[in-house]
Amino acid sequence: MSVVWQQVDTPGEVEAPLGEVPGPERPGLLRRWLWLPALLVTVAVYVAQRLVENPSGELEMWLMLALMAGLAVTAVAALVRYRDDQRHATESRAAEALRTDARAVTGSVTVSERELKDGTMLRGLLTYPRDSETAEDTWSLLVADGDEPGPRPGDPVAVWWAPGSDAVVVRYHRGWADDVRRRSR
Repeated sequence: MSVVWQQVDTPGEVEAPLGEVPGPERPGLLRRWLWLPALLVTVAVYVAQRLVENPSGELEMWLMLALMAGLAVTAVAALVRYRDDQRHATESRAAEALRTDARAVTGSVTVSERELKDGTMLRGLLTYPRDSETAEDTWSLLVADGDEPGPRPGDPVAVWWAPGSDAVVVRYHRGWADDVRRRSR
């Protein structure tokens, strides 16, 4: 499950319509296409290995090592490309589901904090009603120094989810959470 956090500026923005859900970003060119030059280098080393007549033992060893290294880089780069394509397809389906069939509910969070050099890392469990059951997703959020404070343990949050999607959008503002708590007493 993917949890996308939106720390909004005012309490009124928490329950505002979801609006446009951005699609996933594509990885950079190097990450997408590294397998191709690695494959070409591997083929070139293989051809060189076949064309060299009576190579010395040392040259043969270096050509074999270069061939194995080229194959390893090609395999890893192709696997990275494959996983990136899978992730992009999954995130695209989730964004489309949220665009067409988003449902808003109020959930709550558990929070644990860890101080970092540039801010505070918040982690926890997001709990919200989803169809006839209660969904629980893990989440994390880096709150930089000077940003609006993050959620407190047990704070309510606004959650948007869509059937068939593995992503949820969570909006939070401390003033809104305080208002919801006052109303529910």
